[in-house]
Amino acid sequence: MSDQSASTCPACEDKRWAWTGRQPGYDHIHRVTLLPDDARDIDTHLVTRGFAVGFARAGGGLPQTWVFFEHLEPALVFGRAGRMSIHDISGYGVYQAAHETRFDFETEEQVTTLYVSGRALEREAGEDKHFAQWVRGVQLDSAYYEPPASCR
Repeated sequence: MSDQSASTCPACEDKRWAWTGRQPGYDHIHRVTLLPDDARDIDTHLVTRGFAVGFARAGGGLPQTWVFFEHLEPALVFGRAGRMSIHDISGYGVYQAAHETRFDFETEEQVTTLYVSGRALEREAGEDKHFAQWVRGVQLDSAYYEPPASCR
């Protein structure tokens, strides 16, 4: 990750959105109106659309942190379960997002950006159906989630 890329990025310096910035694993975290398109050149530019869970502890302690998921179901479960730790996480949100990894030919470094968009998706009517779908799609022998056939 390049420290220089974030310090010279106008979007990272935009303080109107409190969560614009960086965290370990990301060079940039940006709020956007439109998410970038899906994968282009897999060797130098990969975009994966999915969902980001943002969580933090109000008043300090745990800083704003983002975690990306390709599917809505595990994102909702992760956010809800994390929020149940009332001593460590005081708030969370689940949003449409895109994870981008690209090779920057100018700096000759890999750059990883998380784009976050849209309204918060947690606590919507019917959220519980996503929990049941997550349980059916969990692969107990791996870290993968496979949406049940009825959900595709």
